[in-house]
Amino acid sequence: MKLNFKASEKDVEILSLIHSRVALSRAELVKLTGLSAGLISAVVRRLIVNGQVVESGLEPSKLGRRRVALKLSPGTSYTIGVEIGTFFLRVVVNDLAGNVCHRGEGRTILAEGFASVMERCYKLIDEAIMAAGISKDSLVGIGIAHSGVVDSHRGLVLSFPRPGQMADWRNVPLRDMVEERYKVPCIVEDSVRMAGLAERQIGAATDLSDFVYIRIGMGIGACIFIDGEPYRGAGGSAGEFGHMTVDENGPLCFCGNNGCLSAMASCSAIIQAVSSALGKGVQSRVQEVSEHQVNRIHIEMILQAALENDSLAFRVLNDAAVHIGVGLADVVNLLNPSVVIFSGPLFQTDSQFMVEAIQRIVRQRALEKAANEVKLVVSSLGPDAAALGAARFAAARSIVNVPSQSIQ
Repeated sequence: MKLNFKASEKDVEILSLIHSRVALSRAELVKLTGLSAGLISAVVRRLIVNGQVVESGLEPSKLGRRRVALKLSPGTSYTIGVEIGTFFLRVVVNDLAGNVCHRGEGRTILAEGFASVMERCYKLIDEAIMAAGISKDSLVGIGIAHSGVVDSHRGLVLSFPRPGQMADWRNVPLRDMVEERYKVPCIVEDSVRMAGLAERQIGAATDLSDFVYIRIGMGIGACIFIDGEPYRGAGGSAGEFGHMTVDENGPLCFCGNNGCLSAMASCSAIIQAVSSALGKGVQSRVQEVSEHQVNRIHIEMILQAALENDSLAFRVLNDAAVHIGVGLADVVNLLNPSVVIFSGPLFQTDSQFMVEAIQRIVRQRALEKAANEVKLVVSSLGPDAAALGAARFAAARSIVNVPSQSIQ
């Protein structure tokens, strides 16, 4: 974040809090910081005078009285969020107030190799900068959300455990590469963690401090939030929900273990199960929708067929829901979350029956108290949630790293 004055530690603290919420009042800042109302008013007044914060009008409060909400000034500085996924590249351009100025999407095409993927990624970023109409001088950070195994501290992609990709994506210095090209700070983070962050700040979890976010796509991952912050674990790899063993005699997972949840209930596992059944002569609506081309089957076709009472699609999806519920019951017993938020292609169509099936298994297998206390909900942020989270995380880092001086 580029400030036109020397920021104090309190300025940075207040800017960070305002950025991390949809809207905050002065009274809420007093409660969150423990500082006096007079000091908060003085800091906010300075930030308004210097053009970093604006009053966004009156908004309802939980007490029924309307409050003056504070937001970061729009249109001054920008960050870019990118997700590098198995099939898609997604990009968003945000200003620091959280306004989305541009969204873009392209194909990853992993089979063409690392260099080609990065060229498409750079092209998508360049096009986003142009489409958003921003100058490179106003860009203060780039966030990369990656679907592989990352070391966020060093900015490395350690591996991308997808068929044929292990050698190409081993120990890639992605942060350094992006910083060298665009001359702004870059962060590299796990894509599920970034999607969970977006959920915490602008999605279904804005009022939650403790929850579990689960994303089910071609793989399965989770992000655990405790006291409003994502839990990373000792080495930063917490949240590998997809590698919980749900069947010790199950199929081999790409991680080398047998019976992982990802190998039993991810979108790729569901598609494989339906394709295998069709290859054995099982009749299904999926055949018609895919025009009898097995390689064209995708998860939305299977979901639609299940909604039309197709027995194969419903059975495969129900089996997946059972496996997810078995794994989730252990998570519910261990963490006792109040809310579990699901996202990903498996939940983008009308998939309430999936949520209900998962909840039924959780109630059967988890301890009664914990099972009754947890609520299962579906995210409404859409497919670019990880890119949104990465853009917001890059913005938060830019605020924290502004030049500062201590208040005497």
